Amino acid sequence: MRITSVELKNFRNYSQLYQDFYPGAQILYGNNAQGKTNILEAIYLCTCARSHRTGRDAELVQQGKSDYDVRVKFVTDKNLEEEIRIHYLMPVSNDPLRTRPIRHIYYNGVRLERVSDMMGIFNAVIFAPEDLQIIKDGPSARRRFLDLLISQIYPSYFRDISQYQHLLIQRNNLLKKLRQKNANTEVNNSYNLHLQVWDEQIARCATRIIMRRQKVTDEICRLANDSILQIAGAKEKLSIRYRSSVSIANTMDAEEFNHIFLNRLQEQTNDDIIRGNTSVGPHRDDLILSLNEIEVRPYASQGQQRSVALALKLAELLLLRQKTGENPVLLLDDVMSELDSDRRYRLLQTIEGHQSFLTCTDLSQVLIDSDKESLSGFVGEYNLFEVNQAHITRVDTIFK
Repeated sequence: MRITSVELKNFRNYSQLYQDFYPGAQILYGNNAQGKTNILEAIYLCTCARSHRTGRDAELVQQGKSDYDVRVKFVTDKNLEEEIRIHYLMPVSNDPLRTRPIRHIYYNGVRLERVSDMMGIFNAVIFAPEDLQIIKDGPSARRRFLDLLISQIYPSYFRDISQYQHLLIQRNNLLKKLRQKNANTEVNNSYNLHLQVWDEQIARCATRIIMRRQKVTDEICRLANDSILQIAGAKEKLSIRYRSSVSIANTMDAEEFNHIFLNRLQEQTNDDIIRGNTSVGPHRDDLILSLNEIEVRPYASQGQQRSVALALKLAELLLLRQKTGENPVLLLDDVMSELDSDRRYRLLQTIEGHQSFLTCTDLSQVLIDSDKESLSGFVGEYNLFEVNQAHITRVDTIFK
């Protein structure tokens, strides 16, 4: 797929922007804090209604404004012209109709009812300095990476995640009430009946989530292991294992795992009541990344961690392409400055066949490399855009 235009209103430092884009690579260059990353952030927002930098929509609204509007027009690999638009409105204290934030998502001008309805429509993969958080941060960062990837391939999975989060809140609220009323046996019996209902619903939903995560993790592991060999240029073995709070075997079917999960949930009931929260489930799971059989997060060097993060993103790109039949748009946010020349070269090799957006402060990081072939060796066409104080100027188009 290929973006043809991006339109922004009150987004980050952009009051108003309409910008056409073209086949090949789009290089956005300029000094720091001019708005380069904000363009990539707006594009990525249209894949999953979530920024890669923040989970709070209010932070995306331009200072002094009360809403933002993002519109991305694109052409699919089947040559269909399509459009995603996201309009977010902040709460307004003196407006009774705006007491809560409002977000409207439109696909080809038709308003979608749920975020899950937009998943898989427009796919982009972003490479950014924040990718290192997948490795360095806690389990939630790795779950988020996995969940967003799966949701783009299987939109129904996003609905499962949303449903699970709702059920988990209800169960945890009930656990807290049980803890408070622990001395009243009659009330406890009544509440325990309700708890059983929540447990059965959670088990069914958790089964779908965990089994899907397990399968996709196996696919990511294979692709990422191939990628790490390409990136590192040496014989490194990367393994990725899905660690569930409930034991799962690849040979289990859904009914068997649902039964095991429900039993495990009920075994933990007394402890969960004491804690006031649920101790087992997809919200407790993690991805364990190991390089040459040594766990990456606590023991790998900074360079190794960066290579693993890059391998994960390349695996994401390859898996999306395999499963959807579309070439995702590539977004490379100032990653060239973070990589040595060998890793830059290997990353640039992935650009061929994709429309790509690259940000940089120094064009030489992208266009010139004395040791290896530069960007011009991998794409037939690239376009230069200078970004200065939220203004974009197309400078040149270079053909191979």
